[in-house]
Amino acid sequence: MTGSPSWPEPTPTPEPPPATAPVRRLHPAAIAVYSASAAGNLALPLAVVLGMSVLGNGLDLMDLMRTLGYGVVGLVVAVIIGYVRWSTTRYWISAAGISHHTGLVSQKDTNVPFDRIQALDVQQGVLQRWFGVQRVDVQTGAGGKGGEISLPALLPDAVAELRGLKPSAVAEEADGVSRALTRRELVEAAFTAGQLGIVLPVLAVIGQAAGQVAEEEGSRNAVQLIPDTAGGWVLIGVALLVLAWVLSTLGAFIAFAGFTVTRGEDRLRIRRGLLQRSEATVPLHRVRAVRVVEGVFRRPFGLCALSIEVTGYAEEASAARTLFPLVRVGEVQEFLDEFLPEMAAVGHGERPEGAVPARDRRTRSAGAVVALDRPPARAARRYIAPPVLGALVLVVAGWFFVGPWALLALLFAPYGWARWRAAGWRFEDGRLAVRTLRIARTTVLAPARYRESHTWAQNVFQRRAHLADLEVAFGKRTTARIRHLDAATAQAAWQAL
Repeated sequence: MTGSPSWPEPTPTPEPPPATAPVRRLHPAAIAVYSASAAGNLALPLAVVLGMSVLGNGLDLMDLMRTLGYGVVGLVVAVIIGYVRWSTTRYWISAAGISHHTGLVSQKDTNVPFDRIQALDVQQGVLQRWFGVQRVDVQTGAGGKGGEISLPALLPDAVAELRGLKPSAVAEEADGVSRALTRRELVEAAFTAGQLGIVLPVLAVIGQAAGQVAEEEGSRNAVQLIPDTAGGWVLIGVALLVLAWVLSTLGAFIAFAGFTVTRGEDRLRIRRGLLQRSEATVPLHRVRAVRVVEGVFRRPFGLCALSIEVTGYAEEASAARTLFPLVRVGEVQEFLDEFLPEMAAVGHGERPEGAVPARDRRTRSAGAVVALDRPPARAARRYIAPPVLGALVLVVAGWFFVGPWALLALLFAPYGWARWRAAGWRFEDGRLAVRTLRIARTTVLAPARYRESHTWAQNVFQRRAHLADLEVAFGKRTTARIRHLDAATAQAAWQAL
């Protein structure tokens, strides 16, 4: 794990800039940054060409030389693109704010007034660290991925100047609280991350290669490598899961090394990253909800990860929306009380006057985030029936193809019971807590006033059982949904919301 980068400290606010200010260029290191980005876009097609040549006809020297030639041409094109982007990119600071110009054929001018700047996010990738520069993203309330203005190569003095012009966009650390991810926590977070979806690109490449192999003549030896038994396919599945776990572990190490969260007066500063060091400043008024995610590998150990729904960050990678990558479930309340008391869960005492009444039993399992109301007992079969029926269908259909191996589908039968046991909700004192189980068990904590919308729904089968669903959306990636509540309780909650 590397040491913390030497980020420039906020400087006092200087005199207001003049109405017209000198136009500035990015550091020449931006040529390398832009070229690397363009080369990355060309890398996948070249890899596919090389892979198809090798898998289709073997390692042919002419195909290899042709692919290398394409690579050289692509590299030259990438460098040209990088130089053109650097030479046509300008920025300047004036009384109107920060302005940015880019483009040769299609030109684009952007101006962000100082009073609209929410944050100045700083990043240092491998190339930036090599050249001693930093990337600055100017974030506004309406900003998407990368910010309204992105300056990929600035010297530390230029970064300090921007921060001095807008000191409120930098989290104050003098009187704030801070927590860093220890080395032991980093190891635990990496080995229990369990982001199995990372293997999907690998599966896509393998599938494409296998299809090409099957079509090419003279590839019978390669085709023989494809298993023709159920046991062989099971081994391949296990191997892919192991590969996914290894990739997930490495990705977590790289993403969360040096993770530190600091609470200032009105914003959070989050630093993280091993190869690419990034620093994000999140104004508190943009935080809409907190998700407590207990992954499959973390639940047995009472561990979870905390992520946040932030307006303007919906398109960012999941790591960029992480509040803290590893926390014990029993310590979530204490953590939020210290860093985000605005999002802390509702209390544990009696319902205050005016709270939504509930007929359901309140449960709090050991180490749970908060005591929640479970859906009524008559709703249990609504959770249990679909997975059980699905498992039986898979067994019957799969028996003709894989024989007794199809019985493995019965392992999914208890999934519905687990979902019902995990489901819970609570709404009082203007705060909502909803817990659901899919693969991970997730608890959404948020003030109801931050909702984007809320929905009450009831299908034909629920109407007969006097049940209904309640759904509250807090952003593009955070929706709290509790299924099969007592219809009267769900209606009362909808009215209260």
